Amino acid sequence: MKNDLAVIDTNIFVSSLISTIGYSKKIFEDLILTGKIKICISNDVFDEYSEVLLRDRFKKYPGFANASIILLDRIKKHGLWFEPKLKIDVLDDKDDNKFIELAVEAQAAYIVTGNSNDFILKSYEGISICSPKEFYEFQSMV
Repeated sequence: MKNDLAVIDTNIFVSSLISTIGYSKKIFEDLILTGKIKICISNDVFDEYSEVLLRDRFKKYPGFANASIILLDRIKKHGLWFEPKLKIDVLDDKDDNKFIELAVEAQAAYIVTGNSNDFILKSYEGISICSPKEFYEFQSMV
């Protein structure tokens, strides 16, 4: 596993764009934008980011739509792209398995998610599945 590679669940980006504080915002600003960690992307994951971040329900947050477009552009240009070869079925929410598939293909060290209801595993094949707080605090010590 490569310690600077992470798969980021969509909810982390949503939170980072809605809130001016919190661990999701810190992950985005202190770790992703600075290049301390590299995010892994697949077509399926990027499609989910695009679909979710451009939903009408987020238009009530000032600047969200524009910030989403900028974020998606940065992810597209600076993310490390992979195309998972293995289909993995370990989560009850089948749509979330794509994050595990990507992490396995990329040999990422982390999957970062705020979705503790669906990501009940703490790890998968040596990949740590952690909350934004756990991930940020660990990365701050490295």
